[in-house]
Amino acid sequence: MIHESELSPPAVTALDIATRTGASAWLETDGYRRGIELAATHPDVDPVSIVSMVTLPETDGRDEPDGITPAAMLAEIQRAARRGWMDLPYESPAFQGLNKLVAWALSAGGVDADYTPVFEVGHGTDYERLDRAFERLGCDYEVIEGTASTCRVRPREAATTLGRVLVTLGVPAGEPNPLTTLPAYLAECPESLRRAFAYTYLNNRRSSADPPAPERNSPAFRRALAAFLTRTIDAPATVVDGRVVLFEEAEGRRS
Repeated sequence: MIHESELSPPAVTALDIATRTGASAWLETDGYRRGIELAATHPDVDPVSIVSMVTLPETDGRDEPDGITPAAMLAEIQRAARRGWMDLPYESPAFQGLNKLVAWALSAGGVDADYTPVFEVGHGTDYERLDRAFERLGCDYEVIEGTASTCRVRPREAATTLGRVLVTLGVPAGEPNPLTTLPAYLAECPESLRRAFAYTYLNNRRSSADPPAPERNSPAFRRALAAFLTRTIDAPATVVDGRVVLFEEAEGRRS
C-alpha cells in the first residue's frame, strides 16, 4: 500500500491549467490567481460570483484566448476539480488514465484549437485500451466519425476541460509545430507510467503507415522520442530519414 506521505507532488494544478491554457495577462493580477484558488477549492460556487469577489483587469476581449472569459476559465477549472482531474499524484489511477490519453493524443489523435480532444480508434483491442483509460477518469466518449476500419471519438462530457488538462500535460493545442516535444512530466514520473506511455504510443503508431503529426512536424519531438524509447523499453530507437525507427525496424531495412 502507498501511504499518502509517499505520494509524488501533483502533476496538474489549477494554476498549471490557467497558465498553459489561459491568457498570460490575467496571471499578472493577484485577483485572477485568487479566483483560480477559489474555483479549485469551491467547485460548486457560481464562477461569475467568484469573478465578482476578486479584482480583475478590464478587457475588451482581444486578450482572451479562444474567446474564453475569466468566468468561463474558472468554470473549466471547477469542472476539472469536480471530476478529480487536478492535484493528482502520479501513482493515482486517474493519472494513469491521463497518461495513456496524452500518449494516445500524440500518437493517434490530438487536441483541437478549441481544446476538444479527439482520439482515433482502429479495432476492438483499441477500444478496450481506450475504455480503460476513460474509466479511470470517470468519463465516457462518443464516436464523431468513422469508417469500416477506424473511428474518431471525443469525450462525451467535459470535453474541453479534459482537453485543457491534456494540453497542460504537454499535448499541443491545434497542429503540432517544430517546437513540439515530449511531455515534461515523463522525465520525473515513475517508470511504470513511462512504459505505459511508450507502449500506448507504439501500439497506435504501428497501425498507421504515416508517422503521427508530432513526429512529422517536429525534429525536436523525433529526437526526444527516440531517446525516450531507447531508455524506456527494450527497443532502441533512432531517427532515420526524418522518421523515428526502432532498432529491429532499422535492421529489417538493411537486410
